[in-house]
Amino acid sequence: MADDTPTMRITTPTDLAGAVPHMVGYQPDNNQIAILGFHGPHYIGAAVHTWTVDLGDGPAHATEVTDHIARAFGDRANSYLAIGYGPEGPERALLFHDAFTQQTESKVQAWAVDNDHLQIFTPDRGWSPEAPLEATAGTEYAMVTGAQPAATREDLAQQYEPVPEDQQAHLDPETAQRFATMAPTAQYEWATRALTEGAESKIGLTDEQVAIIAHAAVTSVHIRDNLLADVVGDSIKADRLVDAFRRCDDARRPDMADLAAAGQYITQGSTVAIEGITRHTTGSLGRMARQAASLGLDPQPLIDSIDRSELRDRLTMADRQHYRGHVMGHSPLLSNPDIRAPTRPTPRTGYQPGQHPGTSLDR
Repeated sequence: MADDTPTMRITTPTDLAGAVPHMVGYQPDNNQIAILGFHGPHYIGAAVHTWTVDLGDGPAHATEVTDHIARAFGDRANSYLAIGYGPEGPERALLFHDAFTQQTESKVQAWAVDNDHLQIFTPDRGWSPEAPLEATAGTEYAMVTGAQPAATREDLAQQYEPVPEDQQAHLDPETAQRFATMAPTAQYEWATRALTEGAESKIGLTDEQVAIIAHAAVTSVHIRDNLLADVVGDSIKADRLVDAFRRCDDARRPDMADLAAAGQYITQGSTVAIEGITRHTTGSLGRMARQAASLGLDPQPLIDSIDRSELRDRLTMADRQHYRGHVMGHSPLLSNPDIRAPTRPTPRTGYQPGQHPGTSLDR
């Protein structure tokens, strides 16, 4: 699947600057700074910081933000590009340039964009003359993916809001009943197959796949954790979980929000997405994802701690509890709360406990 992931062909600085909105999902505003991380020639990811008036323009703030961003990228990035936007862009880009230079051993560049024109800073020459941005790479990418950057950060956040109730995905009663009687491992296998098929499909998840994933995530924390492990290194699956969060029914949305937010975090997804998703849950997993993303923590230690064998063992233990509960629920020794089900027969008149020791239940 990695070979099918759309990429942008960027050949010039103005081409790269013009593609930034497609990289971050929206057009950065005049009070924002985009920090792009690279490993050699390969683009790793981007962070966008909003510099409000109350923060001032001092180097101390740039140093603090730089520390968060550098920790988020970790060893994945060995060079950075700071792009300041608006009239104050050149000054703020240089503040980040200096902060990265002081705190890291990485190569750092400073660019500035204002009114769709780019300037590039070099230590010996200062700022270059303005050059108009090119939109070639971003336009080609949008044509392949169908994804257009949002106009603002707020508009991007709206893309992570749940769909209206009449568009929510539900399982038909017969399928829901069948799913509920399955062992946890079987439920997980059905859900992970739905997630994989949805990731491989160009049209995304079907309504039934959305509902199956949501039902599974709610049923067991062990199923949820295995589904989270499935998205490690697969941003497409992580995005499909976001789609499932948006389209599932209201009752299952908080649990799906936990799973989708954590999936975005471990695949270095957008902090805008994580913030928007976690507005719909108070679960601990979602809270931890939001906090870790806001602090700029590298998800790699969490990824390294995921033990797939242990997670599958927990599913196996859950299967045993499921079967034990099933057997006990159908035992004639126990009262059955379902009035439609048969109850334990009443002993015949004259029955004595010790009369038939070979078949007696009173031992």
